[in-house]
Amino acid sequence: MFDIRPFLSIPYKHKGRDYSGSDCYGLILLFHRDVLHRELFDIDEDYTPNWSFKNKNYFIENYHRHFEKVDKPKNYDMILFQNRQGIVNHGGIVLGYGKFIHCCKDGTLVDNYNREGWRKRINGFYRLK
Repeated sequence: MFDIRPFLSIPYKHKGRDYSGSDCYGLILLFHRDVLHRELFDIDEDYTPNWSFKNKNYFIENYHRHFEKVDKPKNYDMILFQNRQGIVNHGGIVLGYGKFIHCCKDGTLVDNYNREGWRKRINGFYRLK
């Protein structure tokens, strides 16, 4: 297991991509770069601070090239969540035992994706090809 502490101090920043501030995808980029030593593409589309993504699934449209959807997550897989409109608008990294790390308005947190509020929003688990 990697040392989670450096990630927990990251505050939320819309379109942030480093340890001084990040959004959920920025955290995923940092994790893959610094823990898994893999450079991922960045989403270059202009998405809005309210995560509407102009009603497009930019995450899904871009992820299929590098990730495959899996039924049973393993540590370090990505978990994606969708809003009421079915648009993927949040993501994190699976830590095991139902836990995941993600960056949200409250900063970087560890949470349980089996909790009702998260469970009903799960779009799926994705593994790097």
